[in-house]
Amino acid sequence: MYLNYFGLHTEPFSIAPDPQFLYLSERHQEALAHLSYGLQGSGGFILLTGEVGTGKTTVSRALLEQLPEQTRTAFILNPMLNSDELLATLCDEFGIEYNKNQVTAKQLTDKLSQFLLEAHAQNQQCVVLIDEAQHLQPQVLEQLRLLTNLETNQNKLLRVILIGQPELQDLLRRRELRQLAQRITARYHLLPLQLADSERYINYRLQVAGAQRGLFDKKAVKKVHLASEGIPRRLNLLCDRALLAAYNEQQSVVSVRHIQIAAKELDGPSPQREEKSRGSWLQLIVAGVVIAGLTGAANWYWRQAEIAQPVVEQTTPIRSGIELMASAWKLPNPPQEQAFCEWIQSFELLCVGASARLDQILIPELPALLTLKNGDYQFVNDVDASPNNDWTGEFVIVIAQPPGYFDVDADAEQSVYQQWLARQLSEHGVDRRDGIAEQVRHVQQQAGVKVTGQLDALTLAWLSANENESGPRLAKSKNSEVR
Repeated sequence: MYLNYFGLHTEPFSIAPDPQFLYLSERHQEALAHLSYGLQGSGGFILLTGEVGTGKTTVSRALLEQLPEQTRTAFILNPMLNSDELLATLCDEFGIEYNKNQVTAKQLTDKLSQFLLEAHAQNQQCVVLIDEAQHLQPQVLEQLRLLTNLETNQNKLLRVILIGQPELQDLLRRRELRQLAQRITARYHLLPLQLADSERYINYRLQVAGAQRGLFDKKAVKKVHLASEGIPRRLNLLCDRALLAAYNEQQSVVSVRHIQIAAKELDGPSPQREEKSRGSWLQLIVAGVVIAGLTGAANWYWRQAEIAQPVVEQTTPIRSGIELMASAWKLPNPPQEQAFCEWIQSFELLCVGASARLDQILIPELPALLTLKNGDYQFVNDVDASPNNDWTGEFVIVIAQPPGYFDVDADAEQSVYQQWLARQLSEHGVDRRDGIAEQVRHVQQQAGVKVTGQLDALTLAWLSANENESGPRLAKSKNSEVR
């Protein structure tokens, strides 16, 4: 309806998987690199998880396009199968002939094994891709594991790519599937887009559709990013309806008001929606939960002599509390056998912590854990929160992991991490001619945190929160002031 009005030759935000609109954000590219590496290794299983609409199918399609011509692929789009149906489906997908009237699981397994050996002899790689894999039954996954037992001295003859929602990771932690879990050689969890990626995504799709100019103003881009929570599928739906709203009003550019109209059409009217400046992230956070497991306040140090780098040690966490924090960041349920702060590093997140007054801790507007005398943690997700009487003054905050933070060359002057830090400092008006400590003091004065000249936990959290629009934020009551 609005195509001619905006000078477009096709719908820019259709949710149909059109290859010409394929856009890989930095996170999608990183996911693709992880999966590609997994296919080159010696393991049998590769895992890709993410919330609905984050682009798992996009990554899987890009992966398949990169496969060598001699690759034989089988697609299972309906995982609601039993073990025998799985074997039959694999035979059908690989073009293996069998008597469908009189066939047993052993016969199907034998035929698949013979096919895989012949394919290997012809230098062909066999790959099975299973979408919505969180719906697979444990016995079906075990059947897949048995099929991957066939191998040479160097490689498995069958590779399996499992794609699914976060519940898939929970499924694979079941005791009866521990052997399969040990064979996963590459895994990646897709997080929502960041603001910069959302902007590039919108502009890319508009350009492919024929737009000769920008059709969304800057404020509208930020608004649609927050309203979509950085999820590409929802971003498409909102942008499409916003363009229609602008067309109906005969406006040449989409504004914030058009995004608001689009959101109301998709979700229905909600009087609280405009009060939640961070979107529906806050619905995932429940106040007053005590979390145990992240021991001690932390020992801080910096990669250079002047500034401290945060480190947090942990013990075994209480499941309900840790699951709540993970839920706030839209992560799957954490494993019991791994420390929480170590586990979240695989999702490009980082624990930071130290000691400070509560009003200082709330400045980055990020959910925090307050250390109690008994080693437990009070979960804080509201600017009006009051600390427990047993609070020690120590805290832990989860932030987006700075690029290159754990690289071996992070100390180097031109490393990815040092460049990121320099960029963050410069964006807040510091004079690059000043020393690093003076630059940090300048930023700390802006933030309102304690001025130390050291890049402590709160300063790093404030820089990260200002760079990343996505993620959970503290809830604000109607009467609360912005801190």
